[in-house]
Amino acid sequence: MRYWQFRLKVYQQTLKDWLNSLRQASAALVALFPMALPALLLLPLLALGVLADNSSSSELYYYTLWGYLLLSFGWVSMQKEAINATRYALYDRALPAGSATRRFTHAGLLLYAANVFILGPLVVLLSMFYSHFHELLSVPLAESFAQLMPITGVLVLTGYYIVIATGSRRPWLSLGLLPLALAPLAGQLSEGLCLLGYAVAICAERLIPLPPVKVSGLPVGLWRFFLQRDLHYLKPTLLRVVVVLLLLILGNIFISNINQDSQGPAGAVMAVLLAVVIASKLLELRSLQARYHYYFHSLPLNRRQQILTMLFYAGGFAAPAFGIIAYIGVLWPVHWALLLLTYTVTQVGILTKPDYYLVFPLITAILTVIAYALFF
Repeated sequence: MRYWQFRLKVYQQTLKDWLNSLRQASAALVALFPMALPALLLLPLLALGVLADNSSSSELYYYTLWGYLLLSFGWVSMQKEAINATRYALYDRALPAGSATRRFTHAGLLLYAANVFILGPLVVLLSMFYSHFHELLSVPLAESFAQLMPITGVLVLTGYYIVIATGSRRPWLSLGLLPLALAPLAGQLSEGLCLLGYAVAICAERLIPLPPVKVSGLPVGLWRFFLQRDLHYLKPTLLRVVVVLLLLILGNIFISNINQDSQGPAGAVMAVLLAVVIASKLLELRSLQARYHYYFHSLPLNRRQQILTMLFYAGGFAAPAFGIIAYIGVLWPVHWALLLLTYTVTQVGILTKPDYYLVFPLITAILTVIAYALFF
């Protein structure tokens, strides 16, 4: 077996194990996961049509670019352990493979894992260059550059984010704080300014590392245990943040481009989805309780106190998400009521029927639709 075949087999087996772990964690989640995959793969293709079109509005280009890069980073981050062969690291380092072979194999796995996210803009760029070759030669260089700049910038930025997705660097500024801060000005930023802003933010976050979070001052107990676990295993929290931001970005794009009569139902759907994703933090805490049940039994806390602690800790993680939703301003007051109701009901489902907790927000959504049809 060649080295690249070994890494490919490890990659495929790790993904299978991850899907099996999802199946054990929640039957309801696994039932929906296969249906979500085609939609995830369709989103980049739809986004590329916007990003490659020079006539797209500034606001639409801004949110589409942010969502595309965020989805690309999250998609590859989800496969980080499989790409890096983390579980077989010691055996991998002992293999007689040269550094060039390892680099080419890693690059091939990155392309294989990112697939449509990196190949999509590359194909679009090549097709634009081929179909408009003579036109690009006949116009000034600055005009040719302006025509190819949007999709070229997408290709370069996507390549950067899929590379760092398998490392320890986190794009906390370029994909987090800066796009959020500039969201109110999205309609006034040109395509060139958007790409320049990402370039500056990338340089800044490479020079300014995130300050480490210290838990040494916290008292020993559940709060410290949960926080240490989250800091050590960032993947679930990172993916949850990515999903919340993606829902906000896609929802904002969709709602702003439909008529006002349809904005109410669309906002309601988004409120339900956001509530389920945010409330799923409690499911993670419950699985920790089941996994470390001996530690939980040794604590001077009864079952009710442990559940209250988990609820408060999950609420601490939900608070920034609710703040971001309020900052984007895409939900109406009635949507906020539905968001908080669905969040509460989902937590009740996680505490009572964790394998089928999605039934609770689904029933809530159906009853909300019936009540709206009867009284409004």
